[in-house]
Amino acid sequence: MKARTVIAVVAVGIAVLVAGYLGFTRSSSHSLPATSEFAASAPASALPITISSAVPAELNPSGGGAPSATMQQAAAFAWQEFIALNWPAVAQTGAANTRDTPDNNCKFGDPKCSGPLVWQTFRGKVETFPGTGTPPGYPGVVPNDPSLGYDALPSYNYAAAIPSCDTPVPTGISWINLDETDQITLDSMFAGIAPTQAPGNSSPQLVRFLAKSNRTEYVYVAQNKWWSTIDSGVRTATQQYLATNMASPPAGSTQYVSLPNGTIEAKAGWRVLNAKELASGRFATANVRYYENQNNSPCYRQATFGLVALHLIQKTPTAPYFIYATFEQADNILTPSGSPVENEDGVINQPLPNCRPDQTAPCPTTPSVTLQDTAVVTPPMGGGLPPQVNLVPASAQYCTPSTSQNPTNQLYYLNSSLQSALPAKGFICVNYRDNAIPDPVIEANKTAHAAVRSYNQAQGIPDSPWLYYKLVNVQYQAIDKNYAGTYTGTDANSGHNPSSYHLANIVVETNRPLQLFSGGLLGTGSNSDYDSQFNANSTTIHKNIYYAGAQANMGGCMGCHGSQGQHQQGDFSVILARGKVRFPEAPAPVTSGGAAAVPRNRLLISK
Repeated sequence: MKARTVIAVVAVGIAVLVAGYLGFTRSSSHSLPATSEFAASAPASALPITISSAVPAELNPSGGGAPSATMQQAAAFAWQEFIALNWPAVAQTGAANTRDTPDNNCKFGDPKCSGPLVWQTFRGKVETFPGTGTPPGYPGVVPNDPSLGYDALPSYNYAAAIPSCDTPVPTGISWINLDETDQITLDSMFAGIAPTQAPGNSSPQLVRFLAKSNRTEYVYVAQNKWWSTIDSGVRTATQQYLATNMASPPAGSTQYVSLPNGTIEAKAGWRVLNAKELASGRFATANVRYYENQNNSPCYRQATFGLVALHLIQKTPTAPYFIYATFEQADNILTPSGSPVENEDGVINQPLPNCRPDQTAPCPTTPSVTLQDTAVVTPPMGGGLPPQVNLVPASAQYCTPSTSQNPTNQLYYLNSSLQSALPAKGFICVNYRDNAIPDPVIEANKTAHAAVRSYNQAQGIPDSPWLYYKLVNVQYQAIDKNYAGTYTGTDANSGHNPSSYHLANIVVETNRPLQLFSGGLLGTGSNSDYDSQFNANSTTIHKNIYYAGAQANMGGCMGCHGSQGQHQQGDFSVILARGKVRFPEAPAPVTSGGAAAVPRNRLLISK
């Protein structure tokens, strides 16, 4: 790694005063160098955002915490996370206290600092939950290592060794290990703007994913030796605690499963860029490791991909359900002609794209889809009815005449052939979001981008890719929707609006059950709000999270993490609930009946 250049960084304001005004506190759980801050003026309706390498540790600490925060405070909190975690990390040598640590001799977006970013040095899920043996580095990289080897350099140890697809073997460490190739087993996601061919890549338009977690989560798992599986007695005790108290156990408990405050997980989507995108400077790029099938077994390759999506979730003292923030690259949603549907801040470039002649507005996808949901439980017949996702109308044609013809420019997805409740006989194109980005989030994006521009000018940085990433939304309040269907709240200044309640990233949660998630997921691929679909003889709405002495039917990321994490005795962490990662995933072949079945390292639980 090249030597860092020491650069003086402009500091504006006093950190404590700025943090208090924004409505969050800075993290001090991990010893860091002095933070670097630079602020720019904000629109009247937005809060200031600073260019700082300090991760905020709490939202609205002096005003009642996350449950009482405004959307403006939450959006500023999310941006401060994004900026701090995308700061260049210190040189990674495997020495103690190097992962998760920003290099404050580097600037934010500094092209001279070419190593991994802070969040990229988090441990990939297979590093914390290896398919075989103990986590790499365990029990320490130095004597009496309090982090139990967290800072060891990456090693991706699945149940069997994964060879390189190529000779010679790629050199250098890849911190980006893309070992997921679909959206929680429901569908495969593609970008029509990406190249149709790339050397060694069987699916170059496919969006591939990773999941990572920080030092705090790793140490908790390693101290309890839960990297393979959580002790059955602890799981049972956790399940009983949740049922009795209807709340998360105390943070950091070893008697029950409850991650410590300060736990951060990241999920990211990456894809191959075309030549114009690669030259544009609008994408953060990295050397990634991705997986292909060769002779019916996985092998890996390395190449340069672009970052298209980043989820950041953090557990704080007032948000035991975690705070969920999701960001996207600005150019994700395109028309068939290649024009952006939104600008860099999330403002829709009016008018919205036209519906196809056989569609009636609104038409966020082509073809349109709808959820058939019902409290009546009917045995699966003819593909599993009900509930199911249907085309509108039922005779609607897919986005292209067949799966042998890829859509041009647009995002598109193909549902899994295994999910009988999802339409899977063709591609479904994305025209725009089901729920537009709320105005307070757009104002926060404008504020953040203005701060980055001012910082770049002061630091002599001609441009940086972070001007072309936007916050889509943030979930920071647990909300109970006690009715079936989409959420109907209208308060854009809190979490009580459809976009916030149904928090979804357009390239991470794309199909109908994920874009508008609430209730629970069935084994057929559909979601349902009715508890009768999960528990016999129930007549109530299905509840998917426990919080503050009650149950709630929460939507979006929080509801899904409750269903697939908390209810599975993994707190709100799906990777903790699942444990050991036995193998990486290769792309699912595209067929006329959906994305073909391939081995998955995750299990979707009907809950």
